[in-house]
Amino acid sequence: MKTTIGIIGSQSMVGSQVCTLLSKTKTFELVKADLIADIKVDITDKKSVESFFKNYNFEWLILFSAYTDVNGAEKQRDDKTGSCYRINVLGSANIANACKIRSCKLIFISTDYVFDGSKGPYSESAPSGPNIQKVGWYGITKIKAEYYIQKTLPQSDFIILRIAYPYSGIDTGKDDLVLRITKLYKKGTLYPMYTDQIITPTFIPDIAEAIKLLILNKQHGIFHVASPITTTQYQFAKELLKILKGKDVKIQTSQLKKLKSDPNISPRPVNGGLKVEKIQQLGLSPINWKDGIKQIPKEIIN
Repeated sequence: MKTTIGIIGSQSMVGSQVCTLLSKTKTFELVKADLIADIKVDITDKKSVESFFKNYNFEWLILFSAYTDVNGAEKQRDDKTGSCYRINVLGSANIANACKIRSCKLIFISTDYVFDGSKGPYSESAPSGPNIQKVGWYGITKIKAEYYIQKTLPQSDFIILRIAYPYSGIDTGKDDLVLRITKLYKKGTLYPMYTDQIITPTFIPDIAEAIKLLILNKQHGIFHVASPITTTQYQFAKELLKILKGKDVKIQTSQLKKLKSDPNISPRPVNGGLKVEKIQQLGLSPINWKDGIKQIPKEIIN
C-alpha cells in the first residue's frame, strides 16, 4: 500500500527537485501543490489551505513554501504584515492547524539561520537563537514557525528538518549556492566571498533521501541534513570553480564580521552550520561538500 504525501511548495527550488526524486519511490504517491501549479494553494489564506486538505487525502504533508530572501526579510524586520512574516509564520501556522484537524503528519523544512552563529555547528538539541538580536528576521520567522508547530501538533506528528545552503547545480529557474557562484563568476561580477563564515552546505538529493528515511522509519522530532564537514563560503567557491574550470581561479575575499554594521545585510550565522550525527545514526550519510561539488556537471561553467 502506498503512502500518500502532500507537498506544498512543489515548484520551489528545493521542493521541485525533491518531488522529482521522491516520485521515483514506488511506495510514495505525491499530491503536489503550489501558488503556481495544477493544484493551487496559498498558505497565507486559511480557506485555501482548508480547501486543499478537504479535497485531497494524505498521511504526510511536506511544507517547502517559505520566504527565503534573507536581505529582503531584514527590510521587513518586526513587520507582522510583511510577506516574510505572513508566509513563514502565519502560513506555517495555517498548515500546522490543518494537519492537527486532519491528523496528518507534518514535515517542516527549516534552516540553520534559526541559530545566532556564536557556537556552531549546532546539534538538533541546541536551543534556537539563543541571542535573538543576532538572528536575522528570516531566522526569527522560522524560529516562530518551529515553535508554533511544536506547540500545536503532538510530538509524534511532526518532523522539523533543517537544511543549510542547499545546492545541486540543477537550474530550476531559481539559483542555488552553486548556480549563484558560477553565474556571477561567468559574468565577472562575483562578489567577495566570506572567509570567516562557517557553513555546512546541503546537497539537495540528500534532502529527498532524508525525507524518505524519516517517513519509512516513522520518525518524529528535529533532524538536520547537511555536509558532515564544515567549510567557508570562500573555500566552497574556490574548490567549486577549481573543479569546474580544471585550474585554480582567483576570487576576492571578504569577512562577514566586518559587514555586521551594514543595515542592508541581514545578520548571518558566523560560526554556523549543522551537525548531522542524529540522522547518521538512522543510516543516512549526507555527502560532504567536497564530494558534493564533484557531482556538479562541468557544463554549467561554459
